[in-house]
Amino acid sequence: MSISLILVPAALAAAAALGGTGVVGALSLNTGAKTDRGSSGSEAVPVAVQTRMKNPDLLAAALADLGATHASLDEGVLTATLDGLEVVMSRTEEGVWGAHLSRLDGHEVTEAEATAVMTELDAAYARHVQRAVADRIRSRADQAGFELVSETRDEDDTVTMVLNVRDQA
Repeated sequence: MSISLILVPAALAAAAALGGTGVVGALSLNTGAKTDRGSSGSEAVPVAVQTRMKNPDLLAAALADLGATHASLDEGVLTATLDGLEVVMSRTEEGVWGAHLSRLDGHEVTEAEATAVMTELDAAYARHVQRAVADRIRSRADQAGFELVSETRDEDDTVTMVLNVRDQA
């Protein structure tokens, strides 16, 4: 059996936590999704996982950080092999990422295992987003009238930048 996950944007997950239907609505997008991969041909299990993933290039880089091989991005579908799993990711018509995981050896992928993989992938993705934002701040600070005074990185990889506003006198 394989498993399909819907990677719910953080805003939808927050709405669901406040009593909205964000996650339920996102799950309904994937109900009845059938797997055409794997040996069983059984119905995929829909699971919602909160994520911040949007950029497919950063997503591919995050997969590479986790040791994914045979990664390719073709017509908006990202495929990779990660720890004995085939990972196929694409966006629904509504723009929500979906991930379909199946074992290369034909064994079952559990919901807990799939959620753990996606959580780890989300964390790797967040590190790439942080690097991209920090690079953008560094490159644009001068033209925006700021001077980068200091930059530190904490144990948890949090980057703190101190910028001063330059006098434009």
